[in-house]
Amino acid sequence: IYNRIYKSIDKGSVLYSKVCFVIDVMRRGGGAQKALSMFLPILQDNGIEATLIVLKKTDVLVSIPNVKTYYVLEEESETLMQNGFFILDAITKIAKDYELICSFMDFITSYFVALSSKILNKPYYIFVRCEPSFVAPSFPQKEINNALYAMALQGAEKVICNSRSSCDDVVLNYGVIKDRVFLLYNPIDSLKIDEYKKQPTNITKEKDDIFCVACGRLHTQKNYITMLKSFIGLPKNIKLFVIGDGELRVSLESFAKDNDIQVVFLGFLDNVYSVVAMADIFIHASYYEGFPNVLLEAAYLKKPLLLSNIATHREIFYGIAEFFEADNPDMLRDKINTLAYNNDLREKLAKGAFAKIMAYEGFDCVDKLLEVFGKPS
Repeated sequence: IYNRIYKSIDKGSVLYSKVCFVIDVMRRGGGAQKALSMFLPILQDNGIEATLIVLKKTDVLVSIPNVKTYYVLEEESETLMQNGFFILDAITKIAKDYELICSFMDFITSYFVALSSKILNKPYYIFVRCEPSFVAPSFPQKEINNALYAMALQGAEKVICNSRSSCDDVVLNYGVIKDRVFLLYNPIDSLKIDEYKKQPTNITKEKDDIFCVACGRLHTQKNYITMLKSFIGLPKNIKLFVIGDGELRVSLESFAKDNDIQVVFLGFLDNVYSVVAMADIFIHASYYEGFPNVLLEAAYLKKPLLLSNIATHREIFYGIAEFFEADNPDMLRDKINTLAYNNDLREKLAKGAFAKIMAYEGFDCVDKLLEVFGKPS
């Protein structure tokens, strides 16, 4: 937990002292945005000047104190591809004064970073936030995106992934030299969690209620439809609370209403922790993930985890969580029903999740982050 292990490095060991990061958006609620808002102050406090370029300004922005930030496109309605040359020109003009350029979002952001670096004859890093081969098939032009991303990854001085499965993916499917790939798990802001979890909510919990909580943007990737289907036929005291917003909200709300599902869509919340703290079961049903911060946080809050059976979930929580197949609502329904009425099993899973998170490699993320920008030993 980065707040507890802060450790400065010898300034002489810094390989790059002026670094420019590029991300597509800085909308609150995103895992990449949350990680970046922790990483950049760490770099600043250790003698590395870190500047941020955001390709498009959006609503509910995350701002990072004391970090110089540039917004390339001021209107959320503007598209990245149609403004490609304008974006490339802007990145190149800003990044010329920096020693290293870093992409902190997959695919198109990395294309711009790779091209800017080539124009400026500067090195670049790519921070991989997903398993690219799982994401690429969702693109209309998946072949060209795969080819472009492979070129960008292969040209990077370092490729920094937030899960072992992502490390394997970029090596096996994108041709990245293994020695250039580094694992950097997402950090956990334990002090913020401890502070926010104590804040009151307007949610009332009756004696026999079993609260299931899910958190994440309402997008196909997060697989909320399977989660909702699993609640059809469950006892009415088993209730689902969904934290997050997105393009599928209207259709999901309609499905829940048509099927009389006990679900409350809470939308985007500044403080998710006070709601997660009320959970009896935490559910994450994604088809694929980079590395979900919210699972780390739920485990830190000692919640039993009910997870889709994907590599990223298994990587940390195998053996101490319950798993279900992502496209099987009946299996998920059975798991929820079992956990709802088995206090001992819920307590066992909660203790296991917390113990696992206390040994989590992300606790060393400060040292590991600084190693990424340090000189080779």
